[in-house]
Amino acid sequence: MKLDEECKDCLYNSQLKKVERSQTDLQKLQAFKDGVRGLCANPPKDYCSPLLMRDINEYHKRIFGSGIDYSREKALFNGLLLKIEDNLYGEIISSSDPVCEALKFAMAANYIDFARLSDLNEQAVDYVIQSAKRAEPHPLALKSFKDRLETAKSLCYLHDNCGEIVLDKVLIRVINKLYPHISVISVVRGKEVINDVTEADAIFIGLDKVAKVINNGTGVPGTHLKEISSETRKAIFESDIVISKGLGNLETLYDEGVSAFYVFTCKCEHIAQRFNAPLWSTVFTEGN
Repeated sequence: MKLDEECKDCLYNSQLKKVERSQTDLQKLQAFKDGVRGLCANPPKDYCSPLLMRDINEYHKRIFGSGIDYSREKALFNGLLLKIEDNLYGEIISSSDPVCEALKFAMAANYIDFARLSDLNEQAVDYVIQSAKRAEPHPLALKSFKDRLETAKSLCYLHDNCGEIVLDKVLIRVINKLYPHISVISVVRGKEVINDVTEADAIFIGLDKVAKVINNGTGVPGTHLKEISSETRKAIFESDIVISKGLGNLETLYDEGVSAFYVFTCKCEHIAQRFNAPLWSTVFTEGN
């Protein structure tokens, strides 16, 4: 998906807030502001939001010596969601429609995104729980997903952010329980970027206990087909089912010939309009 003007302003403002809170060197801070303003003003014509976010993070490394640090936020939300994981899984697996219920929570969890929402706090978990109760997977997409689960042997899950990764894990646990014939590969980021999931984060929340975890080899907060590892490409194009989680994966994959079930929250007006959904609603749809 091509970069929207709204994306430029959103990324600039959200990351600037984060850096202003954590950096005290005013000269370096001004250099970062100027550099990011330049990146946002003149991105390559074929850019999408995740590529710009990667460049912003790399520019932060150039100025401050490291990427923008979200380690505190990642640890906080991973910890908060881990506390409720087992109880939530128990409620879901005993419900009348465990796949649908698990999907609702995975959909709602995409709200935890520091690229768009730099001021998230612990109350975001309550928002996710309430949002999950209102979530409605598209009935045709849901039927297609369930039908394919019956015969699939492999599933590739493209993950997005920390915190929400725990509810992705719950969905995978449900699939493992109900469809033990399916082998799941979980794909995470190859480098630290924003609050996106890395292999270390995946292992911390125990994702490696329910799926084979691989990294995509890049620091793009998405799945940019031109840069991902051959192992990731194979997982995407040879798996029977692909789940693409979050806006970063959506923006890098949609309309790129990847048949997938896309799971995300409409955090941007242009995304809401593209999928004919209300702003801040959750979406589960099938596309390529």
